[in-house]
Amino acid sequence: MFSPIEEIKSRIDIVDLVEGYVRLQKSGVNFKANCPFHSEKTPSFYVTPSRQIWHCFGCSKGGDVFKFIMEIEGHDFPEALRLLAARAGVELKREDPAIRSERNRLYDTCEAAAKVFERTLLLNAPAKEYLKKRGMTEETVRLFRVGFAPQSWDFLTNALVKKGFKKEELEKAGLAARSQDGASWYDRFRSRIMFPIVDANGRVIGFGGRIFEPSGSPKDPEKTEAKYVNTPATPIYDKSNVLYGFDKAKHEIREKNEAVIVEGYMDCVMSHQAGVKNAVAVSGTALTHQQLKMLRRLAEHIVFSFDTDAAGDSATKRSLALAAEFDFMRKIAQIPSGKDPADAVLENSTQWIQAVKEAKSVIQFYFDKAFQNFSTERAEGKKAIAAMILPHIAALPNEIEKAHWVRSVAERLGTPEDAVWKEINKKTLHPDILRRPEKEEERKKVSRREVLEDRLISLLAIMREKNIAPEYEYSRIVFLSAFHNDLFQFLTDKKAGELAASHRDALSLLSLKGEAIVNSVDDLHQEFMSSACELEKACIRDELTRVGGEIKNIEHQGISREREVEPLLQTFKELSAALSKLN
Repeated sequence: MFSPIEEIKSRIDIVDLVEGYVRLQKSGVNFKANCPFHSEKTPSFYVTPSRQIWHCFGCSKGGDVFKFIMEIEGHDFPEALRLLAARAGVELKREDPAIRSERNRLYDTCEAAAKVFERTLLLNAPAKEYLKKRGMTEETVRLFRVGFAPQSWDFLTNALVKKGFKKEELEKAGLAARSQDGASWYDRFRSRIMFPIVDANGRVIGFGGRIFEPSGSPKDPEKTEAKYVNTPATPIYDKSNVLYGFDKAKHEIREKNEAVIVEGYMDCVMSHQAGVKNAVAVSGTALTHQQLKMLRRLAEHIVFSFDTDAAGDSATKRSLALAAEFDFMRKIAQIPSGKDPADAVLENSTQWIQAVKEAKSVIQFYFDKAFQNFSTERAEGKKAIAAMILPHIAALPNEIEKAHWVRSVAERLGTPEDAVWKEINKKTLHPDILRRPEKEEERKKVSRREVLEDRLISLLAIMREKNIAPEYEYSRIVFLSAFHNDLFQFLTDKKAGELAASHRDALSLLSLKGEAIVNSVDDLHQEFMSSACELEKACIRDELTRVGGEIKNIEHQGISREREVEPLLQTFKELSAALSKLN
Protein backbone atom coordinates (compact mmCIF):
# COMPACT_ATOMS: atom_id res chain seq x y z
CA MET A 1 0.00 0.00 0.00
CA PHE A 2 1.29 3.44 -0.97
CA SER A 3 2.23 5.94 1.70
CA PRO A 4 0.61 9.40 1.33
CA ILE A 5 3.88 10.73 -0.09
CA GLU A 6 4.15 7.96 -2.69
CA GLU A 7 0.48 8.34 -3.60
CA ILE A 8 0.88 12.09 -4.08
CA LYS A 9 3.91 11.52 -6.34
CA SER A 10 1.97 8.97 -8.39
CA ARG A 11 -0.93 11.39 -8.94
CA ILE A 12 0.94 14.62 -9.68
CA ASP A 13 2.85 14.97 -12.92
CA ILE A 14 5.90 17.13 -12.35
CA VAL A 15 5.61 18.79 -15.77
CA ASP A 16 2.06 19.96 -15.01
CA LEU A 17 3.12 21.18 -11.59
CA VAL A 18 6.17 23.13 -12.79
CA GLU A 19 4.28 24.60 -15.75
CA GLY A 20 2.07 26.39 -13.24
CA TYR A 21 5.12 28.48 -12.34
CA VAL A 22 7.54 28.27 -15.27
CA ARG A 23 7.15 28.42 -19.05
CA LEU A 24 8.65 25.12 -20.23
CA GLN A 25 9.98 24.28 -23.68
CA LYS A 26 10.30 20.75 -25.10
CA SER A 27 13.89 19.53 -25.31
CA GLY A 28 14.06 15.95 -26.57
CA VAL A 29 12.35 13.75 -24.00
CA ASN A 30 12.69 16.49 -21.36
CA PHE A 31 11.59 20.08 -20.84
CA LYS A 32 13.79 23.09 -20.21
CA ALA A 33 13.41 26.72 -19.10
CA ASN A 34 15.30 29.63 -17.62
CA CYS A 35 15.77 28.78 -13.96
CA PRO A 36 13.19 30.39 -11.62
CA PHE A 37 15.72 30.38 -8.78
CA HIS A 38 18.57 32.41 -10.30
CA SER A 39 19.08 34.90 -13.14
CA GLU A 40 20.15 33.43 -16.47
CA LYS A 41 19.61 33.96 -20.19
CA THR A 42 20.44 30.44 -21.37
CA PRO A 43 18.11 27.70 -20.03
CA SER A 44 19.80 25.35 -17.58
CA PHE A 45 16.65 24.27 -15.70
CA TYR A 46 15.44 20.80 -16.80
CA VAL A 47 12.37 18.74 -15.97
CA THR A 48 12.32 15.06 -16.86
CA PRO A 49 8.89 13.34 -17.02
CA SER A 50 10.33 9.81 -17.04
CA ARG A 51 12.05 10.32 -13.68
CA GLN A 52 9.59 12.89 -12.30
CA ILE A 53 12.41 15.17 -11.17
CA TRP A 54 13.76 18.64 -11.95
CA HIS A 55 17.24 20.06 -11.78
CA CYS A 56 19.07 23.29 -12.57
CA PHE A 57 22.62 22.86 -13.78
CA GLY A 58 23.33 26.53 -13.11
CA CYS A 59 22.50 26.82 -9.41
CA SER A 60 22.48 23.04 -8.66
CA LYS A 61 19.01 23.02 -7.11
CA GLY A 62 16.80 20.04 -7.89
CA GLY A 63 14.51 17.33 -6.60
CA ASP A 64 10.96 16.02 -6.82
CA VAL A 65 7.54 17.69 -6.66
CA PHE A 66 7.89 18.32 -2.93
CA LYS A 67 11.27 19.97 -3.26
CA PHE A 68 9.99 22.18 -6.08
CA ILE A 69 7.08 23.49 -4.01
CA MET A 70 9.35 24.02 -1.01
CA GLU A 71 11.78 26.07 -3.13
CA ILE A 72 9.30 28.08 -5.20
CA GLU A 73 6.82 28.79 -2.40
CA GLY A 74 9.28 29.00 0.50
CA HIS A 75 7.39 26.26 2.37
CA ASP A 76 8.69 23.70 4.82
CA PHE A 77 7.94 20.03 4.11
CA PRO A 78 4.69 19.79 6.13
CA GLU A 79 3.26 22.77 4.25
CA ALA A 80 4.34 21.35 0.89
CA LEU A 81 2.84 17.97 1.83
CA ARG A 82 -0.49 19.53 2.73
CA LEU A 83 -0.61 21.66 -0.42
CA LEU A 84 0.23 18.79 -2.77
CA ALA A 85 -2.12 16.42 -0.96
CA ALA A 86 -4.97 18.85 -1.62
CA ARG A 87 -3.92 19.13 -5.27
CA ALA A 88 -3.70 15.35 -5.69
CA GLY A 89 -6.90 14.64 -3.78
CA VAL A 90 -5.06 12.60 -1.18
CA GLU A 91 -6.48 12.62 2.35
CA LEU A 92 -3.87 12.97 5.06
CA LYS A 93 -5.32 10.71 7.73
CA ARG A 94 -4.29 11.10 11.37
CA GLU A 95 -2.60 14.33 10.46
CA ASP A 96 0.53 15.06 12.46
CA PRO A 97 0.18 18.22 14.60
CA ALA A 98 3.42 19.50 13.04
CA ILE A 99 1.70 19.57 9.66
CA ARG A 100 -0.83 22.04 10.96
CA SER A 101 1.75 24.76 11.39
CA GLU A 102 0.95 28.35 12.24
CA ARG A 103 0.99 29.24 8.56
CA ASN A 104 -1.50 26.51 7.73
CA ARG A 105 -3.73 27.74 10.53
CA LEU A 106 -3.63 31.22 8.98
CA TYR A 107 -4.63 29.76 5.61
CA ASP A 108 -7.59 28.11 7.34
CA THR A 109 -8.53 31.39 9.01
CA CYS A 110 -8.47 33.35 5.74
CA GLU A 111 -10.44 30.63 3.94
CA ALA A 112 -13.10 30.67 6.65
CA ALA A 113 -13.30 34.47 6.44
CA ALA A 114 -13.73 34.33 2.65
CA LYS A 115 -16.68 31.95 3.08
CA VAL A 116 -18.28 34.26 5.64
CA PHE A 117 -17.91 37.27 3.31
CA GLU A 118 -19.31 35.29 0.34
CA ARG A 119 -22.36 34.19 2.29
CA THR A 120 -22.92 37.70 3.63
CA LEU A 121 -22.93 39.15 0.09
CA LEU A 122 -25.67 36.73 -0.96
CA LEU A 123 -27.83 38.09 1.87
CA ASN A 124 -27.15 41.78 1.17
CA ALA A 125 -29.30 43.08 -1.68
CA PRO A 126 -27.74 46.61 -1.88
CA ALA A 127 -24.22 45.19 -2.21
CA LYS A 128 -25.38 42.76 -4.89
CA GLU A 129 -27.09 45.58 -6.73
CA TYR A 130 -23.91 47.69 -6.60
CA LEU A 131 -21.87 44.92 -8.24
CA LYS A 132 -24.58 44.46 -10.86
CA LYS A 133 -24.44 48.19 -11.71
CA ARG A 134 -20.66 47.90 -12.07
CA GLY A 135 -21.32 45.23 -14.70
CA MET A 136 -20.18 42.20 -12.70
CA THR A 137 -22.08 39.01 -13.47
CA GLU A 138 -23.07 36.45 -10.85
CA GLU A 139 -20.68 33.96 -12.47
CA THR A 140 -17.78 36.41 -12.09
CA VAL A 141 -18.73 37.09 -8.46
CA ARG A 142 -18.55 33.36 -7.75
CA LEU A 143 -15.33 32.85 -9.74
CA PHE A 144 -13.45 35.56 -7.85
CA ARG A 145 -15.27 34.80 -4.59
CA VAL A 146 -16.27 38.44 -4.13
CA GLY A 147 -17.90 39.02 -0.75
CA PHE A 148 -19.19 41.66 1.61
CA ALA A 149 -18.22 42.83 5.10
CA PRO A 150 -21.19 44.51 6.86
CA GLN A 151 -21.01 47.70 8.89
CA SER A 152 -20.21 46.08 12.21
CA TRP A 153 -17.29 46.24 14.61
CA ASP A 154 -17.24 42.52 15.39
CA PHE A 155 -19.33 40.66 12.80
CA LEU A 156 -16.46 38.62 11.37
CA THR A 157 -14.70 38.19 14.70
CA ASN A 158 -17.79 36.68 16.30
CA ALA A 159 -18.49 34.47 13.28
CA LEU A 160 -14.99 32.97 13.23
CA VAL A 161 -14.74 32.57 17.01
CA LYS A 162 -17.90 30.45 16.81
CA LYS A 163 -16.08 28.28 14.25
CA GLY A 164 -13.26 27.63 16.69
CA PHE A 165 -10.75 30.29 15.67
CA LYS A 166 -9.00 32.42 18.26
CA LYS A 167 -9.06 36.20 18.20
CA GLU A 168 -5.26 36.18 18.26
CA GLU A 169 -5.34 34.12 15.04
CA LEU A 170 -7.62 36.67 13.39
CA GLU A 171 -5.19 39.40 14.39
CA LYS A 172 -2.22 37.46 12.94
CA ALA A 173 -4.19 36.92 9.71
CA GLY A 174 -4.84 40.66 9.41
CA LEU A 175 -8.60 40.27 9.80
CA ALA A 176 -8.96 41.90 13.21
CA ALA A 177 -7.13 44.55 15.21
CA ARG A 178 -6.73 44.95 18.95
CA SER A 179 -8.15 47.95 20.76
CA GLN A 180 -5.77 50.48 22.31
CA ASP A 181 -6.27 49.08 25.79
CA GLY A 182 -5.59 45.57 24.46
CA ALA A 183 -8.75 44.21 26.02
CA SER A 184 -10.80 43.61 22.88
CA TRP A 185 -10.62 43.09 19.12
CA TYR A 186 -12.54 44.67 16.24
CA ASP A 187 -12.96 43.80 12.55
CA ARG A 188 -10.48 45.43 10.17
CA PHE A 189 -13.00 45.35 7.29
CA ARG A 190 -16.39 47.02 7.76
CA SER A 191 -18.96 48.00 5.12
CA ARG A 192 -16.77 46.93 2.25
CA ILE A 193 -16.93 44.88 -0.93
CA MET A 194 -14.38 42.16 -0.26
CA PHE A 195 -11.92 40.80 -2.82
CA PRO A 196 -10.05 37.72 -1.54
CA ILE A 197 -6.36 37.81 -2.46
CA VAL A 198 -5.24 34.34 -3.49
CA ASP A 199 -1.77 32.84 -3.96
CA ALA A 200 -0.63 30.87 -7.02
CA ASN A 201 -2.08 27.68 -5.52
CA GLY A 202 -5.55 29.09 -4.96
CA ARG A 203 -5.26 29.62 -1.20
CA VAL A 204 -6.75 32.77 0.30
CA ILE A 205 -3.95 34.75 1.96
CA GLY A 206 -5.47 38.21 2.42
CA PHE A 207 -8.17 40.65 1.34
CA GLY A 208 -8.72 43.94 -0.37
CA GLY A 209 -11.82 45.81 0.77
CA ARG A 210 -13.48 48.57 -1.30
CA ILE A 211 -15.65 50.94 0.69
CA PHE A 212 -19.35 50.46 0.02
CA GLU A 213 -21.05 53.08 2.17
CA PRO A 214 -18.54 55.83 3.06
CA SER A 215 -19.50 57.06 6.48
CA GLY A 216 -17.85 59.63 8.69
CA SER A 217 -17.78 59.67 12.46
CA PRO A 218 -20.77 61.49 14.03
CA LYS A 219 -18.31 63.64 15.96
CA ASP A 220 -16.26 64.49 12.87
CA PRO A 221 -18.36 64.61 9.68
CA GLU A 222 -15.32 65.64 7.61
CA LYS A 223 -13.43 62.50 8.47
CA THR A 224 -13.80 59.89 5.74
CA GLU A 225 -12.57 56.33 5.36
CA ALA A 226 -10.03 55.17 2.79
CA LYS A 227 -11.48 53.93 -0.50
CA TYR A 228 -9.52 50.69 -0.17
CA VAL A 229 -8.26 48.84 2.90
CA ASN A 230 -5.88 45.93 2.39
CA THR A 231 -4.62 43.16 4.64
CA PRO A 232 -1.38 44.23 6.34
CA ALA A 233 1.76 42.11 6.09
CA THR A 234 1.28 38.71 7.74
CA PRO A 235 3.27 35.44 7.83
CA ILE A 236 1.40 34.34 4.68
CA TYR A 237 0.79 37.67 2.92
CA ASP A 238 3.36 40.11 1.54
CA LYS A 239 1.93 42.46 -1.06
CA SER A 240 5.29 42.70 -2.87
CA ASN A 241 5.14 38.95 -3.61
CA VAL A 242 1.52 38.72 -4.76
CA LEU A 243 -0.39 39.71 -7.89
CA TYR A 244 -4.18 39.79 -7.65
CA GLY A 245 -5.74 37.30 -10.07
CA PHE A 246 -2.46 35.48 -10.76
CA ASP A 247 -3.92 32.09 -9.80
CA LYS A 248 -6.58 32.45 -12.52
CA ALA A 249 -4.36 34.15 -15.09
CA LYS A 250 -1.16 32.09 -14.94
CA HIS A 251 -2.15 29.42 -17.48
CA GLU A 252 -3.43 32.04 -19.94
CA ILE A 253 -0.25 34.09 -19.43
CA ARG A 254 1.86 31.07 -20.28
CA GLU A 255 -0.26 30.16 -23.31
CA LYS A 256 -0.24 33.69 -24.74
CA ASN A 257 3.33 34.41 -23.63
CA GLU A 258 1.98 37.75 -22.38
CA ALA A 259 0.77 39.28 -19.12
CA VAL A 260 -1.58 42.26 -18.89
CA ILE A 261 -1.02 44.48 -15.84
CA VAL A 262 -3.90 46.59 -14.51
CA GLU A 263 -4.14 48.71 -11.41
CA GLY A 264 -7.07 47.58 -9.28
CA TYR A 265 -9.12 44.58 -8.22
CA MET A 266 -12.18 45.63 -10.20
CA ASP A 267 -10.05 46.23 -13.32
CA CYS A 268 -8.69 42.69 -13.10
CA VAL A 269 -12.05 41.06 -12.40
CA MET A 270 -13.83 42.87 -15.24
CA SER A 271 -10.93 42.18 -17.61
CA HIS A 272 -11.33 38.45 -17.04
CA GLN A 273 -15.08 38.77 -17.49
CA ALA A 274 -14.50 40.47 -20.87
CA GLY A 275 -12.25 37.64 -22.02
CA VAL A 276 -8.80 39.15 -21.33
CA LYS A 277 -7.92 36.37 -18.90
CA ASN A 278 -4.17 36.95 -18.78
CA ALA A 279 -4.69 40.08 -16.65
CA VAL A 280 -3.38 40.58 -13.11
CA ALA A 281 -3.56 43.59 -10.79
CA VAL A 282 -0.93 45.34 -8.67
CA SER A 283 -3.52 46.93 -6.37
CA GLY A 284 -2.50 50.53 -6.92
CA THR A 285 1.26 50.17 -6.42
CA ALA A 286 4.19 49.88 -8.80
CA LEU A 287 5.40 46.40 -9.71
CA THR A 288 8.13 44.84 -7.61
CA HIS A 289 11.10 42.65 -8.56
CA GLN A 290 9.41 39.63 -6.98
CA GLN A 291 6.21 40.13 -8.97
CA LEU A 292 8.11 40.56 -12.22
CA LYS A 293 10.08 37.39 -11.52
CA MET A 294 6.79 35.50 -11.20
CA LEU A 295 5.62 36.83 -14.56
CA ARG A 296 8.95 36.35 -16.34
CA ARG A 297 8.87 32.64 -15.57
CA LEU A 298 5.74 32.40 -17.72
CA ALA A 299 5.97 35.10 -20.39
CA GLU A 300 8.27 37.33 -22.41
CA HIS A 301 5.71 40.06 -23.17
CA ILE A 302 4.02 42.44 -20.75
CA VAL A 303 1.23 44.96 -21.39
CA PHE A 304 0.62 47.85 -18.99
CA SER A 305 -2.66 49.68 -18.50
CA PHE A 306 -2.52 51.99 -15.50
CA ASP A 307 -4.63 55.08 -14.79
CA THR A 308 -3.90 58.06 -17.00
CA ASP A 309 -3.57 60.53 -14.11
CA ALA A 310 -0.20 61.77 -12.81
CA ALA A 311 0.05 59.02 -10.21
CA GLY A 312 -0.80 56.36 -12.76
CA ASP A 313 1.75 57.72 -15.23
CA SER A 314 4.41 57.74 -12.53
CA ALA A 315 3.59 54.14 -11.55
CA THR A 316 3.76 53.13 -15.20
CA LYS A 317 7.22 54.63 -15.64
CA ARG A 318 8.57 52.95 -12.51
CA SER A 319 7.10 49.61 -13.56
CA LEU A 320 8.45 49.97 -17.10
CA ALA A 321 11.93 50.61 -15.71
CA LEU A 322 11.81 47.48 -13.56
CA ALA A 323 10.35 45.39 -16.39
CA ALA A 324 13.28 46.44 -18.60
CA GLU A 325 15.64 44.76 -16.14
CA PHE A 326 13.93 41.44 -16.82
CA ASP A 327 14.13 41.78 -20.62
CA PHE A 328 10.36 41.90 -21.12
CA MET A 329 8.98 43.08 -24.47
CA ARG A 330 6.99 45.97 -22.98
CA LYS A 331 3.78 47.47 -24.35
CA ILE A 332 1.15 49.95 -23.20
CA ALA A 333 -2.59 49.53 -23.78
CA GLN A 334 -4.34 52.87 -24.24
CA ILE A 335 -8.03 53.18 -23.41
CA PRO A 336 -10.26 56.27 -23.79
CA SER A 337 -9.27 59.20 -21.57
CA GLY A 338 -10.73 59.22 -18.08
CA LYS A 339 -11.53 55.51 -18.08
CA ASP A 340 -9.93 52.49 -16.47
CA PRO A 341 -10.30 48.91 -17.76
CA ALA A 342 -13.34 48.28 -15.54
CA ASP A 343 -15.09 51.38 -16.94
CA ALA A 344 -14.19 50.36 -20.48
CA VAL A 345 -15.64 46.86 -20.00
CA LEU A 346 -18.81 48.25 -18.43
CA GLU A 347 -19.36 50.57 -21.39
CA ASN A 348 -18.32 48.15 -24.11
CA SER A 349 -16.06 45.18 -23.47
CA THR A 350 -14.87 45.25 -27.09
CA GLN A 351 -12.97 48.50 -26.58
CA TRP A 352 -10.89 46.95 -23.78
CA ILE A 353 -10.17 43.80 -25.78
CA GLN A 354 -9.15 45.97 -28.74
CA ALA A 355 -6.94 48.20 -26.56
CA VAL A 356 -4.98 45.15 -25.37
CA LYS A 357 -4.79 43.71 -28.88
CA GLU A 358 -3.50 47.00 -30.30
CA ALA A 359 -1.13 47.80 -27.42
CA LYS A 360 1.85 49.83 -28.60
CA SER A 361 5.48 49.26 -27.77
CA VAL A 362 6.72 51.54 -25.00
CA ILE A 363 8.73 53.71 -27.40
CA GLN A 364 5.89 53.98 -29.92
CA PHE A 365 3.46 54.93 -27.16
CA TYR A 366 5.63 57.76 -25.80
CA PHE A 367 6.70 58.77 -29.31
CA ASP A 368 3.07 59.30 -30.37
CA LYS A 369 2.14 60.93 -27.05
CA ALA A 370 5.07 63.36 -27.15
CA PHE A 371 4.41 64.59 -30.68
CA GLN A 372 0.67 64.91 -29.95
CA ASN A 373 1.21 66.96 -26.78
CA PHE A 374 4.02 69.29 -27.86
CA SER A 375 4.80 71.39 -30.88
CA THR A 376 7.99 71.05 -32.90
CA GLU A 377 7.81 74.69 -33.95
CA ARG A 378 9.55 76.01 -30.85
CA ALA A 379 12.68 74.94 -28.98
CA GLU A 380 10.70 74.41 -25.76
CA GLY A 381 8.43 71.91 -27.48
CA LYS A 382 11.37 69.98 -28.95
CA LYS A 383 13.01 69.88 -25.54
CA ALA A 384 9.82 68.53 -23.93
CA ILE A 385 9.48 65.88 -26.63
CA ALA A 386 13.07 64.75 -26.09
CA ALA A 387 12.58 64.63 -22.33
CA MET A 388 9.55 62.33 -22.75
CA ILE A 389 11.00 59.94 -25.35
CA LEU A 390 14.78 59.74 -24.93
CA PRO A 391 14.92 58.10 -21.49
CA HIS A 392 12.90 55.18 -22.86
CA ILE A 393 15.15 54.89 -25.92
CA ALA A 394 18.20 54.96 -23.65
CA ALA A 395 16.79 51.97 -21.73
CA LEU A 396 16.58 49.76 -24.83
CA PRO A 397 19.05 46.85 -24.67
CA ASN A 398 19.23 46.40 -28.46
CA GLU A 399 21.50 48.90 -30.22
CA ILE A 400 19.85 48.44 -33.63
CA GLU A 401 16.41 49.20 -32.20
CA LYS A 402 17.90 52.14 -30.34
CA ALA A 403 19.42 53.51 -33.56
CA HIS A 404 16.08 53.17 -35.35
CA TRP A 405 14.28 55.33 -32.79
CA VAL A 406 17.09 57.90 -32.62
CA ARG A 407 16.76 58.33 -36.39
CA SER A 408 12.96 58.63 -36.12
CA VAL A 409 13.16 61.27 -33.38
CA ALA A 410 15.83 63.24 -35.26
CA GLU A 411 13.75 63.26 -38.45
CA ARG A 412 10.56 64.43 -36.69
CA LEU A 413 12.41 67.13 -34.75
CA GLY A 414 14.47 68.23 -37.74
CA THR A 415 17.59 67.75 -35.62
CA PRO A 416 20.92 66.04 -36.48
CA GLU A 417 21.18 62.47 -35.16
CA ASP A 418 24.43 63.38 -33.39
CA ALA A 419 22.55 65.84 -31.19
CA VAL A 420 20.02 63.16 -30.23
CA TRP A 421 22.81 60.68 -29.48
CA LYS A 422 24.53 63.22 -27.24
CA GLU A 423 21.33 63.62 -25.22
CA ILE A 424 20.94 59.84 -25.07
CA ASN A 425 24.43 59.45 -23.66
CA LYS A 426 24.04 62.06 -20.95
CA LYS A 427 23.98 60.71 -17.43
CA THR A 428 21.26 63.12 -16.39
CA LEU A 429 18.45 61.01 -17.89
CA HIS A 430 15.65 60.02 -15.52
CA PRO A 431 17.10 57.45 -13.06
CA ASP A 432 13.78 55.62 -12.75
CA ILE A 433 13.76 54.80 -16.46
CA LEU A 434 17.40 54.10 -17.23
CA ARG A 435 18.26 50.44 -17.36
CA ARG A 436 20.09 49.39 -14.22
CA PRO A 437 22.66 46.60 -14.14
CA GLU A 438 21.22 43.36 -12.89
CA LYS A 439 22.66 42.11 -9.64
CA GLU A 440 24.49 38.82 -10.05
CA GLU A 441 23.56 36.23 -7.47
CA GLU A 442 26.35 34.84 -5.40
CA ARG A 443 27.20 31.35 -6.46
CA LYS A 444 29.40 28.73 -4.95
CA LYS A 445 32.68 28.58 -6.85
CA VAL A 446 33.28 25.18 -8.38
CA SER A 447 36.67 24.15 -9.79
CA ARG A 448 37.03 23.15 -13.44
CA ARG A 449 38.01 19.67 -12.32
CA GLU A 450 34.78 19.27 -10.32
CA VAL A 451 32.78 20.41 -13.34
CA LEU A 452 34.58 17.89 -15.56
CA GLU A 453 34.00 15.10 -13.02
CA ASP A 454 30.30 15.88 -12.95
CA ARG A 455 30.13 15.93 -16.75
CA LEU A 456 31.98 12.62 -17.13
CA ILE A 457 29.73 10.86 -14.63
CA SER A 458 26.66 12.31 -16.38
CA LEU A 459 27.85 10.98 -19.72
CA LEU A 460 28.69 7.60 -18.22
CA ALA A 461 25.21 7.41 -16.69
CA ILE A 462 23.41 8.06 -19.97
CA MET A 463 25.78 5.77 -21.90
CA ARG A 464 25.08 2.98 -19.42
CA GLU A 465 21.35 3.44 -20.07
CA LYS A 466 22.02 3.24 -23.83
CA ASN A 467 24.32 0.20 -23.38
CA ILE A 468 27.33 2.05 -24.80
CA ALA A 469 30.60 0.88 -23.26
CA PRO A 470 33.47 3.26 -24.03
CA GLU A 471 37.03 1.92 -24.04
CA TYR A 472 39.19 4.29 -22.09
CA GLU A 473 42.22 3.95 -19.83
CA TYR A 474 41.19 5.62 -16.57
CA SER A 475 44.46 5.10 -14.70
CA ARG A 476 45.31 8.82 -14.43
CA ILE A 477 41.80 9.91 -13.48
CA VAL A 478 41.56 10.32 -9.72
CA PHE A 479 38.25 11.70 -8.47
CA LEU A 480 38.32 14.49 -5.93
CA SER A 481 35.27 13.26 -4.01
CA ALA A 482 34.46 9.83 -2.66
CA PHE A 483 30.90 10.43 -3.89
CA HIS A 484 32.01 10.77 -7.52
CA ASN A 485 34.34 7.82 -7.10
CA ASP A 486 31.49 5.59 -5.84
CA LEU A 487 29.33 6.50 -8.83
CA PHE A 488 32.25 6.02 -11.21
CA GLN A 489 32.98 2.53 -9.86
CA PHE A 490 29.32 1.57 -10.14
CA LEU A 491 29.07 2.80 -13.74
CA THR A 492 32.34 1.29 -15.00
CA ASP A 493 32.62 -1.98 -13.08
CA LYS A 494 30.41 -4.69 -14.53
CA LYS A 495 30.74 -6.66 -11.30
CA ALA A 496 29.68 -3.74 -9.13
CA GLY A 497 26.86 -4.49 -6.75
CA GLU A 498 23.75 -2.45 -6.12
CA LEU A 499 24.23 1.30 -5.77
CA ALA A 500 23.77 2.71 -2.28
CA ALA A 501 20.30 4.17 -1.72
CA SER A 502 21.83 7.54 -0.77
CA HIS A 503 23.36 7.80 -4.27
CA ARG A 504 20.36 6.79 -6.38
CA ASP A 505 18.67 10.19 -6.54
CA ALA A 506 21.98 11.82 -7.40
CA LEU A 507 22.56 9.34 -10.21
CA SER A 508 19.08 10.06 -11.53
CA LEU A 509 19.91 13.77 -11.67
CA LEU A 510 23.20 13.06 -13.41
CA SER A 511 21.34 10.96 -15.98
CA LEU A 512 19.11 13.96 -16.58
CA LYS A 513 22.19 16.09 -17.17
CA GLY A 514 23.49 13.43 -19.54
CA GLU A 515 20.25 13.65 -21.52
CA ALA A 516 20.65 17.42 -21.72
CA ILE A 517 24.20 16.98 -23.06
CA VAL A 518 23.02 14.39 -25.62
CA ASN A 519 20.60 16.96 -27.04
CA SER A 520 23.42 19.44 -27.63
CA VAL A 521 26.13 17.21 -29.19
CA ASP A 522 26.38 15.28 -32.46
CA ASP A 523 28.47 12.31 -31.29
CA LEU A 524 27.94 11.02 -27.73
CA HIS A 525 30.97 8.69 -27.76
CA GLN A 526 33.26 11.41 -29.06
CA GLU A 527 31.95 13.83 -26.44
CA PHE A 528 32.68 11.28 -23.73
CA MET A 529 36.23 10.66 -24.98
CA SER A 530 36.88 14.41 -25.12
CA SER A 531 35.52 14.96 -21.61
CA ALA A 532 37.54 12.04 -20.21
CA CYS A 533 40.68 13.42 -21.82
CA GLU A 534 40.06 16.88 -20.36
CA LEU A 535 39.48 15.42 -16.91
CA GLU A 536 42.65 13.36 -17.20
CA LYS A 537 44.60 16.51 -18.08
CA ALA A 538 43.06 18.34 -15.12
CA CYS A 539 44.11 15.49 -12.81
CA ILE A 540 47.68 15.58 -14.18
CA ARG A 541 47.89 19.37 -13.79
CA ASP A 542 46.72 19.14 -10.18
CA GLU A 543 49.28 16.43 -9.51
CA LEU A 544 52.01 18.54 -11.16
CA THR A 545 51.07 21.42 -8.86
CA ARG A 546 51.27 19.15 -5.82
CA VAL A 547 54.60 17.60 -6.77
CA GLY A 548 56.05 20.98 -7.73
CA GLY A 549 55.05 22.34 -4.34
CA GLU A 550 56.80 19.47 -2.54
CA ILE A 551 59.97 20.05 -4.56
CA LYS A 552 60.02 23.74 -3.66
CA ASN A 553 59.47 23.01 0.02
CA ILE A 554 62.38 20.55 0.13
CA GLU A 555 64.67 22.90 -1.81
CA HIS A 556 63.96 25.67 0.68
CA GLN A 557 65.11 23.37 3.49
CA GLY A 558 68.67 22.93 2.19
CA ILE A 559 71.08 20.73 0.25
CA SER A 560 70.98 17.85 2.74
CA ARG A 561 67.62 16.69 1.33
CA GLU A 562 68.64 16.45 -2.35
CA ARG A 563 67.99 12.69 -2.42
CA GLU A 564 64.35 13.28 -1.56
CA VAL A 565 64.02 15.65 -4.51
CA GLU A 566 65.28 13.23 -7.16
CA PRO A 567 62.25 10.86 -7.25
CA LEU A 568 59.92 13.87 -7.19
CA LEU A 569 61.75 15.40 -10.14
CA GLN A 570 61.40 12.12 -12.02
CA THR A 571 57.67 12.01 -11.24
CA PHE A 572 57.32 15.62 -12.36
CA LYS A 573 59.08 14.76 -15.63
CA GLU A 574 56.82 11.77 -16.28
CA LEU A 575 53.69 13.78 -15.55
CA SER A 576 54.81 16.56 -17.87
CA ALA A 577 55.46 14.03 -20.65
CA ALA A 578 52.00 12.48 -20.15
CA LEU A 579 50.37 15.90 -20.30
CA SER A 580 52.25 16.73 -23.51
CA LYS A 581 50.88 13.59 -25.17
CA LEU A 582 47.33 14.57 -24.30
CA ASN A 583 47.67 18.17 -25.50
